[in-house]
Amino acid sequence: MYKKLIFVIAIQVAFVGAETYASCDTEKAQTMENSVHCGSTPSATLDSEGRLWVAFVQNEFVYVSQSNDLGKSYSDPVAVNPVAEDAEHNGENRPKIIVDESGTIFVSWTLKTSPRFTGEIRFSRSIDNGKSFEAPRTINDDNLFTGHRFETLFLSESGHLYLTWIDKRDLEAKLEKGEEYIGAAVYYAVSDDKGASFSKNYRVANNSCECCRIAIAPKGPENIAILWRQVFGEDVRDHAIAELTPTGETLVTNRASFDEWHINACPHHGPTMALSSLSGDYHMSWFTNGDVNQGIYYARYSFDEQKSNSLFQVDGQPGAGHPYLTEFDQKLYLVWKGFNGKETLLNLITSSDDGTSWSSPKTLLITDKGSDHPLLIKDTESLYLSWHSDEFGYIFLKLNDNTRQLSNNGN
Repeated sequence: MYKKLIFVIAIQVAFVGAETYASCDTEKAQTMENSVHCGSTPSATLDSEGRLWVAFVQNEFVYVSQSNDLGKSYSDPVAVNPVAEDAEHNGENRPKIIVDESGTIFVSWTLKTSPRFTGEIRFSRSIDNGKSFEAPRTINDDNLFTGHRFETLFLSESGHLYLTWIDKRDLEAKLEKGEEYIGAAVYYAVSDDKGASFSKNYRVANNSCECCRIAIAPKGPENIAILWRQVFGEDVRDHAIAELTPTGETLVTNRASFDEWHINACPHHGPTMALSSLSGDYHMSWFTNGDVNQGIYYARYSFDEQKSNSLFQVDGQPGAGHPYLTEFDQKLYLVWKGFNGKETLLNLITSSDDGTSWSSPKTLLITDKGSDHPLLIKDTESLYLSWHSDEFGYIFLKLNDNTRQLSNNGN
């Protein structure tokens, strides 16, 4: 079969070894050696030495591999959980990984439990440079067999480790009283000792959407801003934004999008968010199928003005979804998945003026096989695309401001 990687004008995509892109037949994945290419939903981070660390799920284990050459080769995967457990591995609900300046590795994931749509928030860390991991711990503290899912992990400049997630404990409490409760809730916990322990669980808001990822960005050295899909009224699923402290306070909560998406179901489309180094505002992107707006949108939120502005439709075509954005070197990069009726297109736009205007869309990759959601990973030196597909395996590509077109042919 003819395989192609298409990289078009506006960026340079530098291959980090063509041999890296080893596709993994999903029918054979269960019998193959554990590999970042054959695993599911890889999440990546770069440590202070420039090493690449990737967490992924395969055969009911969360694994971590590291690369000293930015993805040309990988170490043998190390299992985070010593006993098999049903770790979530879909695009919206995937393991997370962070490495702090001392080399401590933090990993979080959601454990699927029974009955359906229930789970636990799991966490482990490595203090020996990834050679081994501590016994996994459950961070939700309610001891209920209910929904605790879609966790997000974030390390603040002050060293506070935040875990946020979607939680249904308040739904269970209302049901016991015979009262109505819409959606779920957003909860979080914080560690101030490098993951050795976590605080009690703090509730941010009731009536969140049940199954969409939460976006996190810094709000000063200690606090964080989070963006999530919230249920407004009976069935409008737009977005809310809040500022959280490491001591459990929710300082500000406001509505961030006004698409009027009336839907009594979960879209499985969470938002993405990044802090602007220029204005101090928050860049946001999301998918909606509302009465007012449809497609992928971008906007900028100001905590000072407590409102969103600069609304821009990124892609209004059917099949577009799962955007991810970040700022690098005072330039915005936004990637998402498009669809041309037959193939998935991995697209990119950029902005050099804090989101006021945007470049024309450029298609980075095309596949007619199954694929994960795109992520953007950065350190102080470079910006990278992190993406997994059945056709190409795991791809970790450096993005630079040059022009180049590349293609890769395979059987």
